[in-house]
This record gives sequence, C-alpha cells and structure tokens, in this order.
Amino acid sequence: MKHYDSIPRIQDDGSLKGEMVVGYNKLDGQNFVASYNCRKKTWGPFGSRTVTVDENSEQFGQVVKWFKNSNYPEIIAKIVKDYSGKGDVFTGVDEVTFVSEWYGWNSFAGKHQDGDEMHLALIDVFLKKKGYIEPKNYEMCFRNSGIEMPDLIYSGVLDADIISKIQGNDWTQPDCWNSKVKEGVVFKRSTLLKGQRRPSVKIKTKWWIEKLHSMYTEEECKKLE
Repeated sequence: MKHYDSIPRIQDDGSLKGEMVVGYNKLDGQNFVASYNCRKKTWGPFGSRTVTVDENSEQFGQVVKWFKNSNYPEIIAKIVKDYSGKGDVFTGVDEVTFVSEWYGWNSFAGKHQDGDEMHLALIDVFLKKKGYIEPKNYEMCFRNSGIEMPDLIYSGVLDADIISKIQGNDWTQPDCWNSKVKEGVVFKRSTLLKGQRRPSVKIKTKWWIEKLHSMYTEEECKKLE
C-alpha cells in the first residue's frame, strides 16, 4: 500500500519559493492512511506513515476502529463515485489512498493526551499511478462534505513575508498572526508539474520548535522536526 511521503522543511528545500501555493494548517498528530479499491468498492489495507495496521495494532488499532465506525467510508465512497465521470478526478483510477491526521487539541509531536477528544482530518489524497491530487480538486471534492479537513491558511505566492509570519506565530499570544496555527503550515504547489508531481514543503513555528527542544534530546528533535 501507499504510505505518506515525508514533507521537507523550507530550510532544506526552497524550490517552492516564489511559486503559487496553497497552505494548510499543519495538524500535530499521527499519519493514518486508508486504501479504497474503486472497482471492488472495498476498504483496506490501512496503515501509518511506515507500516500496515489493523484493529489489533497497539498504536493504531483505535484509529482503524474509529474510521470503520464513522461515516467517513460511506461519504468518501460516494465522493469517488460522483467524481468518476469522463475526465473527472477519479476517472480510470483503480485505487485511492486517503491520508489523514489523527490528533487532539493537546497532542504534541505526535503524542496524545489522555482524555483528549480525538479527530481524524483528511490531509491528502493519492491516486494510484497518477500521484497526489491538486489542491483545487481536494477542496472541490471534500470541503463541506462531512469529512474534517485542516483549515486553509494561505493561497498565493510563497514569499519571505508569509514564511516570516508563520515562523514568528505564537498562537498563545492575543496579537498572534493566526491563533489556529500551532505547529506550522504545509504548502502544496497549486498545480501539478510534469510527471504529475505536486511538490510540498512545511514551515514550522518558532513556538513549536522551542517547545520540542525543551522536551526532547537534540537527536530526538532531528527526527521530529
């Protein structure tokens, strides 16, 4: 099955600077992927960023159960059907991988707080043999569908101004740039490149990075940043 690709940091990959992008609130949780067979109309397998999981998995079993018991499978299956007409988003696609984030308001660095209300938000969609869908199709198909999605934070050119605003954002302060942005923002190129490639990059807030370094060793931080 398809696992979610790691998104580079802006300091490691500046190729999207100056490009038209769409930016989404980076939810602080764990990646969960669910595969949908369009021909058989069946779900599975399920996975994390790196491994396949099921209801019995120690770490992700509850997420699989949450997904199966929710109305997400039904809603998504209908969306795939509705957008499978000639030349449409899911036309001719055998398998779709839906990438979500499992998180709570008090989750931090992928760790969750006991008693927190948990959410599953759809963050990306991958079409087998085609690649990730464009932001415009992601918005058209899923926004206001009943599936939770991260807030759209920005649409425009990825320039020094927006990078600075995100990095300097402290959501705990009353005069912050955006009170919903804790960890940072994920930017996706607004249109596909040749080969159906859709580059992405992440920008994290100074607040999140400083908190991370106050809780973990430098070696651990390198893996989590």
